[in-house]
Amino acid sequence: MSARLDRRVTFERQGAGRNALNEPTGAWAPLATLWAARTDLSETERGAAGQIGAVRAARFTLRRSVLTRSLTGADRLRDEGMIWNITGVAARGLWIDVSAVSNGRKEEA
Repeated sequence: MSARLDRRVTFERQGAGRNALNEPTGAWAPLATLWAARTDLSETERGAAGQIGAVRAARFTLRRSVLTRSLTGADRLRDEGMIWNITGVAARGLWIDVSAVSNGRKEEA
C-alpha cells in the first residue's frame, strides 16, 4: 500500500552562526519542498510556567531519497504555514516517516 502524497511541505535547515553561548543564531533556509502525506497523531494541552499551550503531533510520510535520509531533529518543516519541529525520522522500505510536533505558530518568534 502506498501513501497518498497530497501536500507540499518545505524542509528548512538552520544556518551555521553561533553566539557567545554557542546557541545557533543562523537564519532558517529552505532545504527542499517535497510531496508528503500527513497523519495527525494527537492534540494535547500542556501547562508550563503558568501558561497553557496546545501541542499537535503528526507523522509526515515521504518517498525515500538521499535528501530525506539526511533529515534530523535539528531540521524543521512547514506545512500549511505552520512550523513543525522534527522529533524523529524512520526509514520504512521505500518511505521515510518524519515525526514532528507543532504549537500552531505560523512564524518564527
